[in-house]
Amino acid sequence: MTTTRTSQSVLIVTVAAALAGAIFPGSNGIAGDSSAPPDSVAPALADSPEVSENLVDAMALSDVSLGGFLFPHLHAFGVFGDSTADDIDSLASGHHDPQREATLQSLEPSVSLRAGMLEGFATASGHTDAHGTFDFGLEEGFLKLVDLPLGIELRGGQFYNRFGFQNALHNHSWMLVDQNLVNGRFLQEGEMAILGGEATIDVPLSMMQVSAISVAVGGLPSHEHDHEHEHGEEAEFEAEGANFAGTLVTANWVNQYDINDMNRLTSTLSGAWGDNMFGRETQIYGLGFEYLWRENGYGAGGQSLRWRNELMYRHFGAVSGELHEHGHEEEDHDHEHEEIGHEDEHGHHEDEDHEEEDHEHEDRYRASLDEFGLYSTLVYGFNDTWETGVRAGWVSGIDEVGLDDRFRLSPMVTWYANPTRNLLARIQYNWDHSDEFGDEHSIWFQVGMTFGGPEVR
Repeated sequence: MTTTRTSQSVLIVTVAAALAGAIFPGSNGIAGDSSAPPDSVAPALADSPEVSENLVDAMALSDVSLGGFLFPHLHAFGVFGDSTADDIDSLASGHHDPQREATLQSLEPSVSLRAGMLEGFATASGHTDAHGTFDFGLEEGFLKLVDLPLGIELRGGQFYNRFGFQNALHNHSWMLVDQNLVNGRFLQEGEMAILGGEATIDVPLSMMQVSAISVAVGGLPSHEHDHEHEHGEEAEFEAEGANFAGTLVTANWVNQYDINDMNRLTSTLSGAWGDNMFGRETQIYGLGFEYLWRENGYGAGGQSLRWRNELMYRHFGAVSGELHEHGHEEEDHDHEHEEIGHEDEHGHHEDEDHEEEDHEHEDRYRASLDEFGLYSTLVYGFNDTWETGVRAGWVSGIDEVGLDDRFRLSPMVTWYANPTRNLLARIQYNWDHSDEFGDEHSIWFQVGMTFGGPEVR
């Protein structure tokens, strides 16, 4: 086993070195904006790149509609590769991440509704897990009212919460193969969703091209992803207990400032509050900043540079013992325990069956825990065909819940088959490090295709 792992490591590091040293010559074209901020009020600098008249571009089906108000979409992404880790799934941050040598990351049929002030979106998603089992279910389904007085938008249904830059994005809009470490650990595997309502309102800041606050309230969708994480054997609390499990409230404030036609600054301030599986509360706060430069500004074509950063802080209450799916404890046994049962005339308890249970509850205890995480992504677009970049991510870990201090460095190169960027191939190397498992090296080759125009978000 040692010899096999050593040879795997040498092969992967060799390929990664070649990847990091690859240089692709530039040419005239479009540096697309496939990862714009998730808020619908923060559009891309170049929303409508020119479409060349070749067959591949025609296959994008960006103008196809049903009756002029229903617009279908289809996304399919898969990834192939290998890792020095014995269990590839243990490195995954979310259920769309590579979990074996060949993984179907997503198969997403979806549809957007545009009918005046009424808009909507619905999508289902299928993927394969670490065992190769195909899982398929509803990801989002919502309606919203737009162009209301004071710049208000109202949205209701099941949807990804607006939190920072990435949570509201589906994986076909990611800049890299896999989820950010901090999103995966803090935000329900990077896809914090809600079943409820949301209001977005424009903030009248004259110096900003966009300034909007979104607030959402509701419960969690009924479906659960089956991706499991390994944690330290000596953990005092269950790591999954920090996840939201009841009523959830989120808020997101996005600001966009265009220095000029070519340079844009975007910032996000986010918060999430709700019950967790311990029956206590989890709070998450995020602060993000992005700089975007485009050679031709609002026009199509040219090179581009995007530098995106986000810091998150999580605070949650934990309780030892069994978790509660709906975020409520049956009884609060963590304070001073009151005896259960009554005494008879001889001074004995009538309810002897509760004595052992009471003793177990007395052994339960509480803790308030904190964790930090961040990522920084730098992506340079040579033209409409080639793009390269690197991401660094870190989460601080919490010993009491068996979460390790973890770091990941990920250089990547992406090739797009056409200016509409609906067909792509991407190669990415991951160096993962933690005190728990040491160093692991992975290399991933991703292929993807998207059909249809912009989605309603």
